[in-house]
Amino acid sequence: MAELLTTLFLPLMLALMTLVMGMTLEPRHFTRLLRMPTPLLLGLGMQWLLLPLLAWLLIWALALPPLIAAAVILVAAAPGGATSNMFSFLAEGDTALSVSLTAFVGLLAPFWMPLAVATQLHWLGQGGSELALPLGSTMAQLALICIVPVLVGMAIRGRYRRWVECHQPRLKQGVSFLFMLVLLALVARNLKQLPSLFSTAALAMLLLCTLALACGYLVARLAQCPEASCRSLAFEVGIQNGATAILVAYTQLGSDALAMLALLYGILMNIPALALLAWFRRRGRMAVLSAR
Repeated sequence: MAELLTTLFLPLMLALMTLVMGMTLEPRHFTRLLRMPTPLLLGLGMQWLLLPLLAWLLIWALALPPLIAAAVILVAAAPGGATSNMFSFLAEGDTALSVSLTAFVGLLAPFWMPLAVATQLHWLGQGGSELALPLGSTMAQLALICIVPVLVGMAIRGRYRRWVECHQPRLKQGVSFLFMLVLLALVARNLKQLPSLFSTAALAMLLLCTLALACGYLVARLAQCPEASCRSLAFEVGIQNGATAILVAYTQLGSDALAMLALLYGILMNIPALALLAWFRRRGRMAVLSAR
């Protein structure tokens, strides 16, 4: 049962979530980004350059042991996920930008993530150890989970648009519920390991998310993006898809401990994300009051 949980149910739930996300997209979302490329280029630049820099800053500043350092590298290389879209929506950000950027980065993740993780594990001195990442199989697996479901979801929306728009909220809720069941089963399976993780590992994961959220927003502001785009970029850069990191840790790196660290990130990232959301909402209320 434990083997089925990590090799079948986890990938299946991730693919279903990606399929439902694809059902929110149309080709115009991508053409819009190409016509107005600044937020897209900023998001990609911060995803691929800023996040690894933050990861290595934490590795150096906290003198992280190899396992925790590898987990920080893995999480930083993961694409964004549906959670960032939810926070962007609640913060009154540019939801179309958020969903489109999530999908765009997700489509490129099968090619970017394995190379980034393998290269940085080699820098860390882990490239020849039990944490070596098989590039070919990782790219193939991520392509099946990140690319194919998005394209299928877009095709379903194109053919059955009215049905999709009618049932989309229930589809999101259903898939999210099933995915939470899988994550709870993973926690239950590794419950004995979790208490030892709430120390340096927790601090590293909290700082990674907090710094990424702050940098995403500040860099977008410096680039003079609209406020809604700044908020979306903050969450797109600051919230990584912990489920993808868990999947790679289990199925490609073969490390339960690394997967638990990625799961720890998935739990703790909500703390700074909720704090930033509360700050955005407070600013919005103050702006409304001052305008009266």
